[in-house]
Amino acid sequence: MRKEKPTGKEITEKSKKVKLIEKQAADTEIKGKKVKFTPAEIPPLNSLEELEDGQIVGVLENELEGDETKLPSGKHNIFIAKINGEWQAFAESDGEIKAEAAKTSFKRHYFGDHKAEKPKFHSEGWCITFCILRFWIFCIGSATVCF
Repeated sequence: MRKEKPTGKEITEKSKKVKLIEKQAADTEIKGKKVKFTPAEIPPLNSLEELEDGQIVGVLENELEGDETKLPSGKHNIFIAKINGEWQAFAESDGEIKAEAAKTSFKRHYFGDHKAEKPKFHSEGWCITFCILRFWIFCIGSATVCF
């Protein structure tokens, strides 16, 4: 668990090592504009604390601007971490944090109970749920991020 929020520079540096799972990309339209989320391949972790310390979990591309979120249009690295006991997510591009998620949650799953599926956008707004921790075809940890 971290004590401080990440910097844009930290996220940019971590993004250079990220491999995206293109076949798991999900897209939708919100208010007639395209929004796409491509999850990142999270390397095997030794403990949940590694995830809590912060990971890039994917890339969000959107055409929306000036809606109810503070997220500008463009391509953003999405970084989540547990900061002072609370899960938080950040959208970074060009070395700057462009927005902080309004809501972020993490849920553990029992092995074998939850298949690793494509990310899902929620109709109630700027929320997406996706598998963070995969083992074979199963999801053992998922997150929901709402901007």
